[in-house]
Amino acid sequence: MNTLLLLLCSIVLMFSSASAQEILQVTGENPHYKLTITRGGKPIGDIEIELFPDIAPKHCKNFDSLVAIGFYDGTAFHRVIPGYMIQGGDPNSRDKARSTWGYGDTSQTTVPAEFSSKSHLRGILSAARLGNNINSATSQFFICVTSVTSWNGQYSVYGQVVKGMEVADNIVNSPRDGSDNPLEKVEMIVEKLAASSVDEMVIATDIKLYPNPASHALRFSTSLNTIAITDVRVTDITGAEYVNMHYAGLPINELHVPVDGLATGVYLLTLTDAQQKVRVLKFVVQ
Repeated sequence: MNTLLLLLCSIVLMFSSASAQEILQVTGENPHYKLTITRGGKPIGDIEIELFPDIAPKHCKNFDSLVAIGFYDGTAFHRVIPGYMIQGGDPNSRDKARSTWGYGDTSQTTVPAEFSSKSHLRGILSAARLGNNINSATSQFFICVTSVTSWNGQYSVYGQVVKGMEVADNIVNSPRDGSDNPLEKVEMIVEKLAASSVDEMVIATDIKLYPNPASHALRFSTSLNTIAITDVRVTDITGAEYVNMHYAGLPINELHVPVDGLATGVYLLTLTDAQQKVRVLKFVVQ
């Protein structure tokens, strides 16, 4: 069975009669994203979502970082269950065999649970997880097409649909196989619509790192004269530190940062130069 099952068979479902308009109270201040959806290569519409960084900052930062590198583009809504939800965001669904869709990449960075008073109502965006482990969320998410309040305290709510629920309803009613996988691939492209309040760091533009995605080591280029690096830090989206190196003013073009020991995921590289200027760069390990 799919290891990312939402434990539907073991949950007593509770439904709400609240309308979508009662549920969707858009702040206008949180970051918004557009999911452009195709099924079998044909457009079926757009879904606009709003994230809640005030109640789930780690999940929102994870999603925001993945969108920034185009991670979700070409992934599928691989699981649709009428009356419940649609689930997507597995990197396997880009180009791997359908039998792997939903199982995810076990080397992906995980995000710990962030439970709140937000309820799993129609239109809610929540984090899928690995089995019973509440701290195993990665890139996969689901959108509720009806209210299932018994999922509260089981899955981390971090956003909601603000436009295009009719597209989600269309997706959930896609013809599907015995594993709830749509017969025709339901594919997404995700883009940010508004300036994100998730990450207020200024991403450096005067230094380029390569390759990105990386698998062994990062190297650097710049159009400036000499940049002498004194400190190097690598952290993941939860703030966990993996690299902390110090130099007595190493020229940037001589700097190599090893990443071969890092799990697949999105990371932040913080460079401090001899003038104490701090630069932040995003990269992905694959």
